[in-house]
Amino acid sequence: MKEIIDRIQTWPVELEPIKIQVKKYLENNSTIDEVVLNILHRPWVASLNWGLMLYSGADAEWFLEFERKTQKVIPGFYQNFLQLINGGFIYGISMYGLTPSIYNKGVLKRTILQCHDLTTANTSWIHNYDVDPMLFHFAGRTYSRQENIGYFFDGDNILSIRKNGEVLNQWTNLGDMLFDEIETVEKMMLEKVPENTNLKIS
Repeated sequence: MKEIIDRIQTWPVELEPIKIQVKKYLENNSTIDEVVLNILHRPWVASLNWGLMLYSGADAEWFLEFERKTQKVIPGFYQNFLQLINGGFIYGISMYGLTPSIYNKGVLKRTILQCHDLTTANTSWIHNYDVDPMLFHFAGRTYSRQENIGYFFDGDNILSIRKNGEVLNQWTNLGDMLFDEIETVEKMMLEKVPENTNLKIS
């Protein structure tokens, strides 16, 4: 567990909401290796499921490859995020990353767990939302059984938007967005924990 704590201590203040969750649920069969930081093992969901799955930082040269493929530039705040956490899952939130098998081998390798692909989000998934296609689409989360909402950056603000284009919320920075949205999905996650589960919370 010391290795996990040492890793997250290097994260900036914008990632404090994630650090809080890591520390809170650390003692639930969490693991770390060179690929992924897994916090809160949830075998009641699936044998290889954790509440938080945070992937190791992206290679800086992948940013230019993303720009070539999408004709978009990754905003500075998200480049900073990807250099530390190349996408991952925080309960019902998926933070999109530069999927390593695509950027290293040119294909999506489905036999290993990886982040959802930021390139695909901005060339394909964004068209599922009634939004300006030039927005930067960087994450999504469970909204209901029938719908996911998307997170977008318009150059000034981060927006959470339903598929019909309804803006649910907006923030001026990533830290505030993570604080609000992680609080929401944590509550949703806890409602689904089986009653006989010995969940350790620090």
